Amino acid sequence: MKKIKLSKEKFLLSLILLFSAILNFANLSIEGYSNLYYAAGVKSMTMSLKNFFFVSFDPSSFVSIDKPPLGFWLQAISAKIFGFSGWSILLPEALAGVISVWVIYRIVKRSFGTTPGLLSALFLATTPIFVAVSRNNTCDNLLVMTLLFACWAISIAAEKGKFKYLLIGLTIVGIGFNIKMLQAYMVIPAIYQIGRAHV
Repeated sequence: MKKIKLSKEKFLLSLILLFSAILNFANLSIEGYSNLYYAAGVKSMTMSLKNFFFVSFDPSSFVSIDKPPLGFWLQAISAKIFGFSGWSILLPEALAGVISVWVIYRIVKRSFGTTPGLLSALFLATTPIFVAVSRNNTCDNLLVMTLLFACWAISIAAEKGKFKYLLIGLTIVGIGFNIKMLQAYMVIPAIYQIGRAHV
């Protein structure tokens, strides 16, 4: 009976992830280069290691992009592997969207059970603005994915009372800062409250 329940859960989760992948990846090339400013920066970053390291907007490495490097490094790596195109620079965002759906399922399931976990994953996968930013190169979904991983680590820290998971969660928030700066700190008040509740 438990095996049947588990296989049904895996089947439903697989359907949700498949649906998320279809929404995020279907005809992704129709988006073109999305934000042309960031696309030009990624193109410049693929031209030399110096441009890559300094997140250069222009080929001469005179001006940097107005955001931290991590999200654009991933786009540049994707463009280097698959060739520079609208599809290749949007690929990391679309992939981050699908991974985020899986992570929120894991987080919610830990505290509230399978059904709420599956519903959370479904709602995230089908939220129009979430799908829209999954098909954009502004690094928003990479930040969402990173912060979800941070929240997962914090939830384990709260459940098990282990300090190392708290440190892991805060480190991941720091990684998020290197994607979209202070936007990564939106989760800090919640992390603080969880920490206070379990000290």
